[in-house]
Amino acid sequence: MREIMLEKAGRERSTWKRAAVITALIGGLALGTVYGCGVVYFWDKFLPGTTINHMDVSYRTVGEVEAQVADDVGKYRLIVDGRQGEETIRADEIDYRYVSTGEVRDFKKQQSSFQWPVLFFGHSDYVFSSSAVYSQEKLENAMENLTAFDETKMTAPEDARIDFNGVTYDLVREKEGTLLMADKAKEAIIQAVETGQTKVNLDQEGCYQNPSVRADSNQLLKTYERLNHFSSAKIEYDFGGEKLMLDGSTIHQWLSVDGDGYVSLNSDAVAGYVAELAAQYDTYGQVRYFETNDGSYVNVYGGTYGWKIDQAAETEQLISLIKDGRQLTREPIYAETAGTRENCDMGNTYIEIDLTRQHLWMYKDGVTIVESDFVSGDMSKPGRATPEGTFSLYYKKSPDVLKSDTPGDSYETPVTYWMPFNGGVGLHDAYWRDSFGGNIYQYNGSHGCINLPTQAAAQIYENIYAGYPIICYYRG
Repeated sequence: MREIMLEKAGRERSTWKRAAVITALIGGLALGTVYGCGVVYFWDKFLPGTTINHMDVSYRTVGEVEAQVADDVGKYRLIVDGRQGEETIRADEIDYRYVSTGEVRDFKKQQSSFQWPVLFFGHSDYVFSSSAVYSQEKLENAMENLTAFDETKMTAPEDARIDFNGVTYDLVREKEGTLLMADKAKEAIIQAVETGQTKVNLDQEGCYQNPSVRADSNQLLKTYERLNHFSSAKIEYDFGGEKLMLDGSTIHQWLSVDGDGYVSLNSDAVAGYVAELAAQYDTYGQVRYFETNDGSYVNVYGGTYGWKIDQAAETEQLISLIKDGRQLTREPIYAETAGTRENCDMGNTYIEIDLTRQHLWMYKDGVTIVESDFVSGDMSKPGRATPEGTFSLYYKKSPDVLKSDTPGDSYETPVTYWMPFNGGVGLHDAYWRDSFGGNIYQYNGSHGCINLPTQAAAQIYENIYAGYPIICYYRG
């Protein structure tokens, strides 16, 4: 029994071995068949994971890949991005096409189909240079037909600048323009076509003529700030009841900018402006159209009274104010001043001396406080007539002695009240006279002074003060 069992076990082991061998043979045959099929399949095809110029060419033949490349090349478009917008150059416009150089086939040769099991899960990346050709003549024509190359549609660049807006200055930004440098633009486009680029930006390639001065220029900004600093000055002149504004609308005419952007103020122009002020507002020594006590009008010539701008001092001060950009209300600097600008600069407080009628009136705040006849300079003797004009009192003194050392006409006369207003001409009491007014001055007048009754002289002396306006006139 034992022998029978051992024999049976031996037969089973032998059967198992034969089955294992058969299975191994079948498996090996299957693997060999798969491997062989793979070798045959990939004999003319690219292995999985293969890219050429980032295009997946797995499982494709060289012919299929080149056909795809040719198709892609035929769809080529170059976008030309210019300042007037984007334009396109198409492949068919320039005969842009693929020409095989054998590189794709060379890439395939680098892959052995016998190694396909090893390379199946790997990656192979290839890059080949442009193998496209184009017509240079047609590309030249295509470029010339672009709007960017049309000279009639180009605009020149404009530099940033500073413009005056009527009161202050504005900084006007530069304009880039569309003035193309054709030769440089063509070089950029040709380079893009030859390297297969799909877009070229002419601005980035530096193909345009650009402004030479930009708004962010330090020099321009400094000039702009300085111009506005000067023109921001506002000086309101106060001429009594009238005011005059000096601002940037006038000041800008006096400013100049040199080649380095330095801003200068024309001092001669400022002096000219001050001279114009003086011509308009000075009244010192000028003719006055005066309303007399009886309501009639006379022209009064000459005198030493009124407003007179100190032009040199005012010019210097005005230049300083403008350079500092000051804003204020002020009076100009005067060499001579009056009490007011109303009623011939006398207002309602003054002395009116009618040399023709030999009568005077002293007004204070519009009220007549003294009225009197007088005797003025002797009209019958040369150089003694009392001059007409508008004056103001120098000073007053009581008593005093009036003297003259003129040969043949010297005198020394004591007076109680002395009030000079025009050189040696003044108001004073004349106690030696018995009568005043009338036509005495025509044959027995004074040396030029206004001779007054003592009482009238005293009243005037009591109310008068230095600077008190005095107007003397003859009627025509």
